Amino acid sequence: MSGPAPRLEEGGTFSRPGYRVRLRPIEERDVDAMMGWVNDPAVTRNFAGMSRTITRQEELAYVRAMRSSSADRLYVAEDLDGAYVGNAGIHKIYWPAANGRLGLVIGDRTRHGQGYGQEVLRLLCTLAFEHLQLHKVWIVHYGDNGRMLHLCKKLGFQEEGVLRDEYFHQDAWHDMLRHSLLRGDYDEAPWRARLGQPTM
Repeated sequence: MSGPAPRLEEGGTFSRPGYRVRLRPIEERDVDAMMGWVNDPAVTRNFAGMSRTITRQEELAYVRAMRSSSADRLYVAEDLDGAYVGNAGIHKIYWPAANGRLGLVIGDRTRHGQGYGQEVLRLLCTLAFEHLQLHKVWIVHYGDNGRMLHLCKKLGFQEEGVLRDEYFHQDAWHDMLRHSLLRGDYDEAPWRARLGQPTM
């Protein structure tokens, strides 16, 4: 792959038949919804970079940076009525090797524990492999984040290793686990075979 793949069109959405969520490119207007969770420890406890209070100006600058970045694709996850659910992204894309880091957060606490994270992660993988034509995606998470560990295993991600004492957060050192999914893994994933055609 020689250069960045095209983005979803502004205002366009991506989903799958039967899904409760869809993804669309993030916009500046989404900052207000994001401010509803960026400083909520119940939501951000598994994000090492969010251990301090974040201002609206900082969050707006972040959204603008993501929108202009050639190495990042940041999306809003919303329900089929257009209500905000959370954020999802493919970051640190290294186009020559066609790989990138996945990240997601279900910012609406009322939707926690209802399977939205799995739907969002599946959609992210589909975008990464079928739209951006990546070869590999990877996730890094706290070693004690049991939900993400379960989700990675359920979707067929393979553990690549442990990053020992990678982050210092809340007065303690934390190991991080790295999982990855290759295009070939995705092509053979049972959950992919049942999805049908994407809705763009």
